[in-house]
Amino acid sequence: MSQFRNNKNNYFFIITAFVVSVVLLYFIFSWITKFKTAIMPVNSDSASLAFESKQSLIKKVVSLQTTLDKQNASLVALSSLEKENENLKAQLGRSFDKDTGVLARVIFTPNRSLYDTMILDAGSDEGIEQDQIVYAFGDTALGTISDVQNKSSTVLLYSSPNRETVGNITGSNIAVTLIGRGAGEYEVRMPRDISFEQGGIISAQSLEVHTLATIQKIVTDPRDPFQRLLAKAPVNLQTLKWVIVK
Repeated sequence: MSQFRNNKNNYFFIITAFVVSVVLLYFIFSWITKFKTAIMPVNSDSASLAFESKQSLIKKVVSLQTTLDKQNASLVALSSLEKENENLKAQLGRSFDKDTGVLARVIFTPNRSLYDTMILDAGSDEGIEQDQIVYAFGDTALGTISDVQNKSSTVLLYSSPNRETVGNITGSNIAVTLIGRGAGEYEVRMPRDISFEQGGIISAQSLEVHTLATIQKIVTDPRDPFQRLLAKAPVNLQTLKWVIVK
């Protein structure tokens, strides 16, 4: 009888321990679930959408600001060009003046016209005449007027292929003949025993110093008693916008 009672007590203890363990596990699991809920967003999908919408809005604002900055820069550049245009016209005008000359806009550059020529938007109505000299930036001689219309004129460049132009090496009395090669480039042939320097300036033969070209390269050959000077106009003829005719 005593043995039975002891077994019964053991069973009761085991069952009680099991129930207590289950209850404790339940409370621990519930606590963990509540803790995760507290630290995680209530609706992860909604939070993700809200984050994406914010990022998209930021990108749009940045894009609009960039576009606005570009437009402002364009307006500033346009205003600057308009002022430059007005100043040029105010200083030189369109009426003929033997000292200042006639300001003309280049409407066709050599790469868009034939035979190494330029077309200007000024002609006989502005006082331009055939054989007048055309200058860039006031002191670089480019060529001469070869044809004149009422509202336009044609410039035959000194660099026109095979055209010969006499000039001087600046700083010396050495006279040279430039032979046009097109696109503002020239070739000069001189005895090999005469010394020249790369970067030397060749100017037109006139009372005033007007640049024709600068020496870009000197080519020599021991078998040839002559040397070749490759020269080029110091302006970009393809982007030239204004010239002076006088």
